[in-house]
Amino acid sequence: MPQKQINLPTMSNPPKHNITALRRALTTKGLAAYVIPVTDPHMSEYLPEHWRVLHWASGFTGSAGTLVITDDFAGLWTDSRYFIQAEQQLAGSGIELMKLTVPHTAEFVDWLVDRLPEGATVGLDGSLLSRGWYQMLEAGTKPHGIRLDPKVDLVAPLWTDRPALPKDLVYEHPAKFVGATRKEKLAQIREKLAEKKAGYTVISTLDDIAWMLNLRGRDVPYNPLFVAHAVVGPKEAALFIDPAKMPDAIRGKLKRDGMQVYPYETITAYLGKLPARASVLIDPKRISQNLPGAFPEGLKVLEGTNVTTVLKACKTAKEAAHTRQTMAKDGVALTKFFYWLTQTVGKQKITELDAQAKLHQLRLEQQDCIGESFGTISAYGPHAALPHYSATDESNVELKPEGLYLLDSGGQYFGGTTDTTRVISLGKITAQEISDYTLVLKGTIGVSMLRFPKGTRGYQIDAFARHPQWMLGINFGHGTGHGVGYFLNVHEGPQGISPAGTVNAALQPGMITSVEPGIYRTGKHGVRIENLVLCVEDEKTEFGEFYAFETLTIAPIFTNLVDKKMLTKEELRWLRAYNGLVLRKIGRYLTDAEKAWVREMTKI
Repeated sequence: MPQKQINLPTMSNPPKHNITALRRALTTKGLAAYVIPVTDPHMSEYLPEHWRVLHWASGFTGSAGTLVITDDFAGLWTDSRYFIQAEQQLAGSGIELMKLTVPHTAEFVDWLVDRLPEGATVGLDGSLLSRGWYQMLEAGTKPHGIRLDPKVDLVAPLWTDRPALPKDLVYEHPAKFVGATRKEKLAQIREKLAEKKAGYTVISTLDDIAWMLNLRGRDVPYNPLFVAHAVVGPKEAALFIDPAKMPDAIRGKLKRDGMQVYPYETITAYLGKLPARASVLIDPKRISQNLPGAFPEGLKVLEGTNVTTVLKACKTAKEAAHTRQTMAKDGVALTKFFYWLTQTVGKQKITELDAQAKLHQLRLEQQDCIGESFGTISAYGPHAALPHYSATDESNVELKPEGLYLLDSGGQYFGGTTDTTRVISLGKITAQEISDYTLVLKGTIGVSMLRFPKGTRGYQIDAFARHPQWMLGINFGHGTGHGVGYFLNVHEGPQGISPAGTVNAALQPGMITSVEPGIYRTGKHGVRIENLVLCVEDEKTEFGEFYAFETLTIAPIFTNLVDKKMLTKEELRWLRAYNGLVLRKIGRYLTDAEKAWVREMTKI
């Protein structure tokens, strides 16, 4: 599920003005350069407006980028997903687009080393950098005599109309949907900390905190989260949040469960008072550089993945059951949408944005749905060849009774988070479209049917999705799948299915992961078929424990684009069984006409 651009507030000053102001400020501070990333103190994927610092400085709205400013240069490093967007948004700003040759790398560090003299100081706001990112930057610059100062915030005095942090109240995740109580989760966390010989842990990731406390919020687009930090110790636990956001009733319940509530900004003072001889576990990828700086001298710091990350990822039986129900609800909305689309296109004008709005309406009609889990990708024809496409007023096109339409969308429900991609033909189709669709489907089915030994990582599974394409010299440039939360983030770790060896968490029962291979032909079409799967125990043999995937997504896979001759008997059997299951699960919620249409669109 690629990320869509989010609507942002109008900027009072053009980026060129802000770059000039930042340049004056860095000169006054005696800095050789200033670095601004796309992130916040909680290492979030989607940022509250208050922390969209790079957007304020540059006008760039992409989800990946690093801005470097010196006294005579300003450059934005981003990857190929955003080259066209960045060229448009940086025009007239005086900021040069620096195209990454390798995605997700810090090539700007090499630029700093090449351009800055020994003894130069680079300023950064350490509250916006992960500890791991800072350590990487330091390792690249220190050998060249370049000093980093992570306590420089040049933006705060200059951004005079900066949006305030959200003030919406937090609320409880309804008890009927919760997999374990707060007390039970705190006990699980302490047990895992004891295994790692850690007395304390500091948690800044908002989804981990929301999961731990069975609370939700409205501070972050698409994700039901609230801005906070948390500390869990051997007996005590503390939540740091704006007091105005915490209802008295919830505060009282937290106190009874052993969680004290403190003002958000007091986290550093609290950390400074941790017992000096204690040990604390932090996740360097998920904690800001500035927070560990508050630890007292003598505190033993252990680095590793947050214990909450794996606990949260492994859904309980109750959570899995609710997710199955949620997937059926979402499937009803999707099926009604595609029926409406096929009956309406060509008879009245429907654009990509019209289709997106119709789906949003149908999804909100489902019980317990509170909104989208990410910005819908509504892509017609050549637009679907852009995996990260987002329809705008400028790009919006009319859907016609021909070609392919791709829909990648998801919903947030009290009983789970959904993410589904389907492709449908709106009229005349080509042999290449049929072949590409079938190859992608073979990849989705191939992963879905897998059985694999305990300890298997996502990168070991990734090739099963790509093999049908590889045999014909075809490939896709994104990962095969990502973890998915439970009424939390649609992108969740630690697991994933990707060729990247860095995604090395073993798949465990209870983990929900997407399976979404694709084929993208520039200027022609794009195909992606995405289901969510649940890792489940399969059997024990003399060779060990084996796991399998249960497909959770309940939405028709349309077969008029399938070349039956390209499927094996096992793949055909899987496809027929899956579409049969879909109709059994949601048929009662469809009209007779809709059911007849599903049967016609899935016969093979």
